[in-house]
Amino acid sequence: MNQQIKTSCVNPMHLTAVLMATAITLPAMAADYIAPDSQHTETQFVHPHESILAEDVPFGAPNAKPPPYTMLRYTERYSYLADPAKRSDLFDTFKYIPLDVDNPESYLSFGGEIRERYEQSHNQAFGIKGADSDHYGLQRIMLHADLHANERLRFFVQGISSVQFGGEQKLDVNQNPLDLQQAFVDYTFGDPSPNGNRQTIRAGRFSMSYGSGRLIATRAGPNTQLKFDGLQFIHSNEGNKKLYAFVTRPVKEDRYEADRPNQAQTFSGIYASTPLNATSGANVDAYYLNYRNEEATYVGAKGIENRHTLGLRWFGKNGQWDYDWEAVAQLGEVGDKDIRAWTFASDTGYTFKDLAWRPRLGIKADIASGDSNKKDGKLETFNPLFFKANYFNDAAFFRPANLADIHASLQMQPREDLTITFGSDFIWKHTKQDAIYATTGRALLPASDASKYVGTALEAAAQWKVNRHVVATASYVHMYTGSQVDKAGGGDIDYLATWVSFIW
Repeated sequence: MNQQIKTSCVNPMHLTAVLMATAITLPAMAADYIAPDSQHTETQFVHPHESILAEDVPFGAPNAKPPPYTMLRYTERYSYLADPAKRSDLFDTFKYIPLDVDNPESYLSFGGEIRERYEQSHNQAFGIKGADSDHYGLQRIMLHADLHANERLRFFVQGISSVQFGGEQKLDVNQNPLDLQQAFVDYTFGDPSPNGNRQTIRAGRFSMSYGSGRLIATRAGPNTQLKFDGLQFIHSNEGNKKLYAFVTRPVKEDRYEADRPNQAQTFSGIYASTPLNATSGANVDAYYLNYRNEEATYVGAKGIENRHTLGLRWFGKNGQWDYDWEAVAQLGEVGDKDIRAWTFASDTGYTFKDLAWRPRLGIKADIASGDSNKKDGKLETFNPLFFKANYFNDAAFFRPANLADIHASLQMQPREDLTITFGSDFIWKHTKQDAIYATTGRALLPASDASKYVGTALEAAAQWKVNRHVVATASYVHMYTGSQVDKAGGGDIDYLATWVSFIW
């Protein structure tokens, strides 16, 4: 049966081409959970950090005018389409199917995404341990149904098919031919309107993304996104103040069997976000996260990990400046060692709004602690938890642990639907006594007495929003490596990826 499923997934590639060719002629449509303009649906705004494209090409700022689809598709609301005059898109028929003529909040909505991606790499993992060159295709199909029984009760179900074509190594996150991505029920108390003072209880399987995605994200790069089984509480009000609380188990991907919660791990927390005031443009997030892993393994420690994470994030805009600064401390224990880890991350940019192409110059400065002494009874290696895989660039070389980097970028828009980004990232170890880790958590470069300098990544990317349904992206990274890599027997890396997404 599994072999039959795997083979059948090839056919949608032909369907994708037909759908994309059709979609190029479709007009723009309004979206989402923000109340729509009653006359001009094309003016609808999705915040760049909430856009479905928010985790693509992350070394530049998210595009200011993304398609009106969100990273977490269940946050989209389509009750405004109860008015036939506002239906301007071919897919509006499927975005709003009324269930009760007397209640516009009672409806069924369908949506999905088809992404076709190609990746090519040379000296993957620096060419260490036999990893040389590889290339392969990735296909991800996600379909969802969102049933609003009324303004308080809703059910959301999302299926996924992710397939890798070719390549020497097939990871579980890329090869999952048919599975359940999300399935949950919501019940809302208080004022259920989009800007009302309300509280929602969620139970089931769901994805999460908080803040900048440094610790909790959807993991958009690989085929299969992150998800969790558990409970979530959401409070929000008209002042855009939000409070989240959750108790979950991370779901473990399985290539040809149903994905199940990881019984060795639990993940819970409280996350609050609020604007400072109406005029400053500044916002603050504060959070506490608890992660427990009964099978934790680090270079300097092994055993049951119980990690407490405390974080504070300050972000917003002031004129032509934008900023996103975050400080995190971690305490707890792994085996018989005490956790003493931390990170500081910043992203600051300036946009020349009066110049052609509206260039934005950006600087990111990040540092994440490593373990400096394996005999002092402390583990200082930072754990980024469920971070976005393409944290530094689309190539996803590293895990943000025991690393420091300075990342400069230039982003330009030659036209409204085209964004071009160039970047240069200088990367060092935080401490020589700890390893450099791959995104999966395994040691990529061992501890070494060589220079802390790891390498410099040069990057270029382009993203073309053909229309609100079709987005094409290309990304290239070349990493010049330093003595850390040379001593381990590795060399420079080349990485190329290009992909097209059809969204509805």
